Amino acid sequence: MPKSCDSWEILTDVVQQRCATILDKSVAPIAKEIVRKHIETDIYGAYTPKENGWVTTDGTPTTYKRRRLLLKRGAIYHKFSAVDEIMITSNATASPAVVKGWSFRNRYPGAFLKLLETGNMGIWRGGFPRPAIGNAQKEINKSSQISRVIRQELSK
Repeated sequence: MPKSCDSWEILTDVVQQRCATILDKSVAPIAKEIVRKHIETDIYGAYTPKENGWVTTDGTPTTYKRRRLLLKRGAIYHKFSAVDEIMITSNATASPAVVKGWSFRNRYPGAFLKLLETGNMGIWRGGFPRPAIGNAQKEINKSSQISRVIRQELSK
């Protein structure tokens, strides 16, 4: 950052750029780890698949095999949704239809995580909300580690 700025506009631009860099390089990695932790505990740890509780398209009972799509390499990413706001989500989309005639239409990145968050599980009987993102947001809001990193970076 320059030692002096010629105008208020230049100063605010420099400060906004620095804040964006802090969010991108220092805050986002911490927030991603918090989201990862909540996906593991609030989604995958919230239930155990039932033995033979899944029926394939040909009617054969089977046990659901977890693929951990929400935690695979590169699955969690961040982007700026505003100048000072980072949105962290998952690239994972729902699988192709597993029950003949049913399909999950919203196949955009983050849709599967949103589906799990709401508990509006459609064809999956016994669906219940798994608020991983809501719980992660609460932890991020209270995170002393994020506050500390922001203070350290701003003091540089």
